[in-house]
Amino acid sequence: MDRTLFASDFDGTLCRNACIDDRTLAAVRRYRTLGGRFGVCSGRDPGTLKAELARFDLECDFLILLNGARIEADGQCLRKRVLQGYEKALSLLRDRCLFFTMVGDGEAYMYRRADVDPVQTASASERVYIEAIGRTHHMLPQADALREVYQISCRTASECAAVALADELHALGLSAWPNCEYVDVVPTGVNKASAVAEVCAHFGVPAYAACTAGDGRNDMEMLSRFAGFAMAQAEDCVKQAAARTAESVGEALEWICREEKA
Repeated sequence: MDRTLFASDFDGTLCRNACIDDRTLAAVRRYRTLGGRFGVCSGRDPGTLKAELARFDLECDFLILLNGARIEADGQCLRKRVLQGYEKALSLLRDRCLFFTMVGDGEAYMYRRADVDPVQTASASERVYIEAIGRTHHMLPQADALREVYQISCRTASECAAVALADELHALGLSAWPNCEYVDVVPTGVNKASAVAEVCAHFGVPAYAACTAGDGRNDMEMLSRFAGFAMAQAEDCVKQAAARTAESVGEALEWICREEKA
């Protein structure tokens, strides 16, 4: 195949409403059978993402985690980056967020406003994530108890609030990516596009042979840099960054397989 590597965002793209549909699961397995390398490129941490993939019995050739702060392939960790300088933003996050989660290596901390119940506020997919964090991480009572922090995932009240918060975090010198009502704070220089490029180099796949799929603003750079499929429900700016629009990852993979036959 010419398109030999496919990197998909997870929440809202590969998985919707806490479910990966049968059509997509079948398409992923067929793509890998034909020799393609399939992986997930997500803001999620290793514990919660691997638990979700196991729930659907979905095998991947690589995982890009924490928006690129951690990359795994061939059973090994290719890259791991720690978030620096986040302490200066904690008071801002407590003021602007409904709740936020700080993720470390097997441990995490969650802050929530006194008047907010994260489970009641969250959507179905968000609740799955919050519950998974509790199962897969040792939850700490204080932020400064974390030995290392890889990412901070912030839940704001709206998409507009998320974009505004990301701008404020950028002004503090932090790298922040808005995605719907969320903002992910990641190590400087970390993003999904550079992580996909690193995975391509690891497997010896040229950039023109890689495809991506996503639905959020944090996917835009990888969608524009590699042949991208934006999900139909994505914002217009996300669709404009992609080469094509698809209803699902399954539809995108089926299109690639048809093109290979043509």
